[in-house]
Amino acid sequence: MKINKQKILSELEKLTRTQKILAQILILSAICAGAWFFYLNPALEKMGRLNNEVESLEDDIARFSLLALKLPALEKEYEDRKKELILARTLLPEDASALERLLASFERLGNEKGVFFLLFQPGSEELNQYYASRQVQLRLQGRFHDLMGYFDELSRLDRLVSISSLRLTPQQHDQPGNLTAETVLSVYRSLADHEQEDSQ
Repeated sequence: MKINKQKILSELEKLTRTQKILAQILILSAICAGAWFFYLNPALEKMGRLNNEVESLEDDIARFSLLALKLPALEKEYEDRKKELILARTLLPEDASALERLLASFERLGNEKGVFFLLFQPGSEELNQYYASRQVQLRLQGRFHDLMGYFDELSRLDRLVSISSLRLTPQQHDQPGNLTAETVLSVYRSLADHEQEDSQ
């Protein structure tokens, strides 16, 4: 179908001034609507999304800036915890055989201090989340000075040993001047990785 331009122009010439203005307004409105629908609205939506992303990034920058300010303190805390871990590993034997050697050293120390063992009875091992503990019942005999020297040496060991109770009783009959000391020692060791997994 051929469009007759001359006919269209002659029809337009017949329109009144008001009709021409209305036609121009309609055409302009259609152009504006098309521009809004195809260009402006998508651009505004994209701008809204970008504004939201910018706000989110600004929040992240503010949060990470605060974390960056805390970083030196966190690094210092990390180093302190690392030193504590090294110390804890020094204080706690890492396996059962090291704990047995520690128990053997108790008796050797006693012999060096002139203390006589009446009872040396290690109990069974109790497993906790990160460590195992074991109690040792001791009954010792010796002079006060020797007994106190022995306990002082125990306190200087580079292993964690605690004394739960201590009772001193004088020996009046067969060996005057000697004391009997009854005590319970607790010794500890750290758990191996596989033991920690089993205890959880």
